[in-house]
Amino acid sequence: MWNVLREFLEQFLLLGLFLAILYCFFTSTFDFWESRGVPFRKPTVLFGNFAPMLLFRKSLPEGIQEMYGWFKDERFFGAFRVRSPVLFLRDPDLIKNICVKNFTNFSNRGIPVNSQDPLSAHLFNLEGKKWKNLRSKLTPAFSSGKLKRMFYLLAECSEEFKKLIDSLSKADHPLEIRELAAKFTIDVIGSCAFGIQINALTNEESEFHRAAKKLSKPSYKATLWRMLRTAMPRLYKLLGVQVIDPEVTKFFKDVVSQMIKEREKHDVKRHDFMDLLIELKDKGSLENDPGNGQISNEESTETAEEMKLDENSIAAQAFVFFTAGYETSSNTIAFCLHELALNAEIQEKTRRDINDAIDNRNGKLTYDAVQDMKYLDMVIAETLRKYPSAALLSRRCEHQYQIPGTKVELPAGMRVIVPIYGLHHDPDYYPNPATFDPERFTDENKRTRHPYTYLPFGEGPRNCIGTRFALLQTKVGIISFLRKHRVKICEKTVVPIQFSRRSLVTTSDKGFWLKIVPSS
Repeated sequence: MWNVLREFLEQFLLLGLFLAILYCFFTSTFDFWESRGVPFRKPTVLFGNFAPMLLFRKSLPEGIQEMYGWFKDERFFGAFRVRSPVLFLRDPDLIKNICVKNFTNFSNRGIPVNSQDPLSAHLFNLEGKKWKNLRSKLTPAFSSGKLKRMFYLLAECSEEFKKLIDSLSKADHPLEIRELAAKFTIDVIGSCAFGIQINALTNEESEFHRAAKKLSKPSYKATLWRMLRTAMPRLYKLLGVQVIDPEVTKFFKDVVSQMIKEREKHDVKRHDFMDLLIELKDKGSLENDPGNGQISNEESTETAEEMKLDENSIAAQAFVFFTAGYETSSNTIAFCLHELALNAEIQEKTRRDINDAIDNRNGKLTYDAVQDMKYLDMVIAETLRKYPSAALLSRRCEHQYQIPGTKVELPAGMRVIVPIYGLHHDPDYYPNPATFDPERFTDENKRTRHPYTYLPFGEGPRNCIGTRFALLQTKVGIISFLRKHRVKICEKTVVPIQFSRRSLVTTSDKGFWLKIVPSS
């Protein structure tokens, strides 16, 4: 009996010792901000200050907005993600420093990549010279001239989309607008980026459509690891976590492999995004690249080595272009139409702006006609203000950094967070932030605000490379809906919108249900 009791006590003491060591490990950093005189909220063990998001009790936008309001009179404050201290910025001038003035010290996002997740090694996650070189090579693919040349592809997709909208409007029943918009954005990206006619508008069983559905409905496990990988990068790499669905990974790798073989075999040139990636794979640089003649042989060799892409790298770039392009744009279209359905006067003004611009171009939807739609610009800007796709922007400090105007020094490796959703809903910058008001984005009103209080696409050298394409695609999608139709709320419309708690992209948990009716 005594031996059993002694064995039990030993196991109990060992368990207690293990828990004590674990507790010390998770709390050993919790004096970080106090020792530096930086205001902070007391964290909880295991979760830090992010428990509501990590436990999926709150959506990311709601959690970020709540944290943003903790210290309203401070320029910045401290928080903890699990056990890692992070710095939240509230001051637009400090945000400008991080994004632009001191960019070289905050050039990386600090998102780890592991070999088990090959599609994660894309432009958004890459760091250092690899990111800089790839970014400079891909930038020409998103120039306004390039977009203007490929606009006819968007116009073709728009024509097919309008036919689908017209047929659905006759049924007079609620429609899930985001699903409808996603079909359009998938077709646009397939046509403009990869030269593929996906036909997502008419074929819901296409491979691309199935991949898109899996990407837009990630598992709780994948979402949790996306949140944790920057706080626990070593564990993420050690476990070889794969946050992207293995079937999606296989699909993109297979598609890219087939496309490369097909184009190289038949010497096919479509002058699209895929052509650019294949040229980088084969040559390490692009023909007529103005930078090649201005660097030394040693630097040129280094650049070529870093820019040499294999099929996995190409698949990763194709994946991020597809994912970012289809999901964010379809959500923005859905949020915009939701607000227009709730605000009939704004919807009518938007429709007039669209129709006047097209009528002035002989009834044709052209690139220049879209540029003429100034009120539509304001409507989309307000949509992205109220519903930014990313609730936050994150950067990693590469070298010790002293916050301007203070004695606070950030060590290398520290993560800095820009709370985009909080800034966009700060009444000091946007009075009555819950109100949808496109007039906030007249030229006059924009001049009265600090530019770094509006960051739907980030800012500085690491801003979204596809901003122009995303905006153009979004505009054409909304034009397709409103040219000959109106949107109205219905019995399935959820007001106010409830954000998804398991998505890292701002979206609705209950869908975007509206009715589409003919305009006459």
